[in-house]
Amino acid sequence: MRKSHKILTAVAVAGIVFAGGSAFTGTGLSTTAGETQFIGGQVSQQVTGATLATVDYDFTNTTQESINKINLSFANTEDGKPVVVTTTGGAGGTFTCGNVVANASACTFAPTTTETGYTGLTGLSITVGELDAA
Repeated sequence: MRKSHKILTAVAVAGIVFAGGSAFTGTGLSTTAGETQFIGGQVSQQVTGATLATVDYDFTNTTQESINKINLSFANTEDGKPVVVTTTGGAGGTFTCGNVVANASACTFAPTTTETGYTGLTGLSITVGELDAA
């Protein structure tokens, strides 16, 4: 009786571990992004004109759903280069970025109406370099 009880307990524990593990590997969850970059799903980042070292998002709420600032770090990028980010997916205003200084640029949220942040971001296109003269 004691041996069958141990086997039953082992099977139950294995089932709990399996069920718990599957909850953490759901579709859209990126396990390589830092904790501060998780915004309810995976965000694809594309960079032109520089080597992106890190992306860090600041949020307007504790549930990390509404982005109000994007901090970019680059590798070996010349100071003074303009930075433009274009968002994909989601809703909200736009982001205005400062020029590269010491391999970094901060992009602040500019609302189009009464938003306090950008929600539902799925992609971010980052361009570093000369802007076209219009």
